[in-house]
Amino acid sequence: MKTMLRQGHMAKVYIEDQFAYKIYDDFYPEEWVDKEIYIHDILKEKTSLSVTEMQKVDAHEIKMPYLGTDLLNLHIYKNYDDSMMADFVHLQSEIHTYSALELENAHIVYKRWLEMSQLSKEIKQISLSILGQLEYKNHLCHFDYQPSHVARFNEKYYIMDWIHAKLGHPILDVAQTYILLRLNDYKIAQKYLYKAVDMMDLKKESVYQVVPLMAAIKMIETDDIYDHKVLTTLVYDPKNKDVTK
Repeated sequence: MKTMLRQGHMAKVYIEDQFAYKIYDDFYPEEWVDKEIYIHDILKEKTSLSVTEMQKVDAHEIKMPYLGTDLLNLHIYKNYDDSMMADFVHLQSEIHTYSALELENAHIVYKRWLEMSQLSKEIKQISLSILGQLEYKNHLCHFDYQPSHVARFNEKYYIMDWIHAKLGHPILDVAQTYILLRLNDYKIAQKYLYKAVDMMDLKKESVYQVVPLMAAIKMIETDDIYDHKVLTTLVYDPKNKDVTK
């Protein structure tokens, strides 16, 4: 008998007999399920990253090994552990070492998304300008990298939820993670940013320069009105520490 583990925005996760089953809502396109499995297959074949096996059960269901509940968000949000944050950043930098995989490129995809979006003309112009000035790169980026998507199992870290993965400039991925953390906790987002700048040899100002772009992309992806409040502020004031949901 399957037992529900957690419920997300578009899917529920169940466990049964040491397997996890991700079951998407009926309106979730089957081609997106196929895309998620395709990305995992590429990562298993072309990288040494710790990702799970995936098997399509039906049009809206994926089966994978159950990795337990020891997720990094327990050690970063609830009981902050600086060594775990360092591990979190190190894993992300390892992702970025891979390039030229058979995936879409974020520079192209995001340009199309912005041009076709319902965002205001001003936000589109700000975002497209940042994207146009950024060096075109082909590094692997997760683009949904956050502590709840990293599990510790049998003394190894496993990176999950790769559906948004694309190629691109790594700083886009860093800015995206900063925003995901910022939507939950400003102080944790700052701890991440300082660690990322130090471990990835980045400049803090360079990350802030692309935060408006990635905030706009996140606005396209979410319909949460409270998230939109924070994201809109970050488009115009990426260093803002006062706005909350």
